[in-house]
Amino acid sequence: MSKQHYANIADLYDSFVTMQTDVPFFVNEAQKANGPVLELMSGTGRLSIPLLQAGIPLTCVDYSPYMLARLRERLDQNNLTAAVYEMDVRTFELGQQYQQIIIPFGAFSELPSHADQQQALERIHAHLADGGTFICALGNPPVRIKSVDHELHLAGRFPTEQGQLFVWLLQQHDPNTKLVNVMEFFELYDAQGVMTSKRFSEIQFHLLEKAVFERLIGEAGFEVVDLYGDYSYAPFEGQTSPFMLWVLRKAP
Repeated sequence: MSKQHYANIADLYDSFVTMQTDVPFFVNEAQKANGPVLELMSGTGRLSIPLLQAGIPLTCVDYSPYMLARLRERLDQNNLTAAVYEMDVRTFELGQQYQQIIIPFGAFSELPSHADQQQALERIHAHLADGGTFICALGNPPVRIKSVDHELHLAGRFPTEQGQLFVWLLQQHDPNTKLVNVMEFFELYDAQGVMTSKRFSEIQFHLLEKAVFERLIGEAGFEVVDLYGDYSYAPFEGQTSPFMLWVLRKAP
């Protein structure tokens, strides 16, 4: 969880983070909530925009002013309205409760320590209405670790208004801390294929194991409603599912 990282990449983020496979899942779940939804760690609105377009009453929270500036631009461009707050997920206070709270895209695993994760869960518990759901999307460590090979790879090339963006990743895993350090290299090229700029940024995330997350949510006062292995609602399989999609509620 690095403010500097998102300050470095906010202007590029929407060009290379183009995942859409989770959108129907979250729209469907938010519609079932039948009430206000809080999206934490919302970033530039990759998910926020389609939720709002589906008529979901949405509040967005993120701690990066640079990412939120881009979110506000996108809201204006799409003639959409949402309450947007610059707050830290570990300490946020909004003075109301929500029928659903979501943290998409594995963002929860960017919290630096289990103490930070516990702090965030306590704030989420306080803001979740009785009978509401908290949905937390995480990568599944046995599958995710396979892409962490300590080698530099081209993650993709993406069109921009000026030409193309190349994104390179170097991922390194510390088995003792369970942290993955990701070094990201961004190269911008013009229409003639001439590099116009290059930048580097770095971020870490946890390979948060199922048993560890179960302990954290139990201590925070949540119980599991459902656990899916992908965005098509497939049952979770420990060694093969790409994701852990946790649907939680307050324990009695």
